[in-house]
Amino acid sequence: MSLLISAVADGAKRVMLCGERTNDVKTLRIGPWIKDRILLIDLGFYKHQIFARIEENGGYFVSRLKNNADPSIVGVNRRWRGRTTDVVGKNLSEVLPGLTRQILDVEVEIAFKRRKYGGKQRKDVKHFRLVAVYNIEVEKYHLYLTNIPVDRFDAEDIALLYSARWEIELIFKERI
Repeated sequence: MSLLISAVADGAKRVMLCGERTNDVKTLRIGPWIKDRILLIDLGFYKHQIFARIEENGGYFVSRLKNNADPSIVGVNRRWRGRTTDVVGKNLSEVLPGLTRQILDVEVEIAFKRRKYGGKQRKDVKHFRLVAVYNIEVEKYHLYLTNIPVDRFDAEDIALLYSARWEIELIFKERI
């Protein structure tokens, strides 16, 4: 069973029954309903094509970055004082090991393949925002991918927003 819950409407937005072998990502239908809404996306739904569709329909998303993703940094959203390493033009895997700051807030470029239409599949490139926030407890960076503009939410707010998804998960586990 797939269930999309609206935190604003205080209830189910859509319920869908599907076969047990149906991949979670295939149950999410992105359309005009997403306009001006934020989706907190679990890694089970992580797909660059979905992120592009959310943006194209006027919506927003926040997701953790998959471990094997290595986007190219094309811009910096937050400047630091002093001597800082230039990260533009580098891949995340080059930057992250030597990072000493608490927060990295950058624009990244991600290449992906679109769905097949008429037997043809085209490639696309999108720019998204990548936020890395250092977690002292686990001594590593938590990486988030989003399209929420910097002037709406700063990096700390993105991490806090995504943490709300975990609170929702805990509520589900309590009821089972």
